[in-house]
Amino acid sequence: MTIQITPAAGFDDPVQQSQQAFRALLDAMARPGRVTTVETETGHPDGLAPALAAALLTLADLDTPVWLGPGFDTDAMRSWLRFHSGAPLAVRPDQAVFALLDAAQMPALETFSYGTDEAPERGATLLIQVPGLTGVDAMTWKGPGIKDSISMPLCGVDQSIWRQRAALSIEFPRGIDLYLGCGRDLVALPRSTAISIEGA
Repeated sequence: MTIQITPAAGFDDPVQQSQQAFRALLDAMARPGRVTTVETETGHPDGLAPALAAALLTLADLDTPVWLGPGFDTDAMRSWLRFHSGAPLAVRPDQAVFALLDAAQMPALETFSYGTDEAPERGATLLIQVPGLTGVDAMTWKGPGIKDSISMPLCGVDQSIWRQRAALSIEFPRGIDLYLGCGRDLVALPRSTAISIEGA
């Protein structure tokens, strides 16, 4: 007997709400390190932060493979994503345009696509669910959209991952973009931002 899974709700008004969410995502990416609240209402599977749910439904489509990392690769998540976005599921991280990840179970960044010299925009965007966006400052971010510099906590992501991200700066314009999400809030880290780890 086949058990049918009814997907969780998504946007009530996909056109209007995706536009609202897209503006929030753009604003966050234009101002790295600044917390942006995604006000857009959306349904989501249990355990997924509303901000990241809105981001997925806004960004993912038929042409953007999504890789679901450990903790998110569930029947409920796969059904919800397919039903509301039509996005294909990537079998491997390096096939993904977008990846949904848990901060506590992050794979090495080198498993994702950085794009190519001819098409750097093909680098992956990682949507990382974190336990919080505040805490003890442990990093410094510098780059476009930041006046001088901004101090940031690790946000529950292992320091080894941040060291990998710091080393990626030499690959620019190749690289990866990150969204860190907790509840309705998110922080963006574009590939153009250089980061340094305190004590490194």
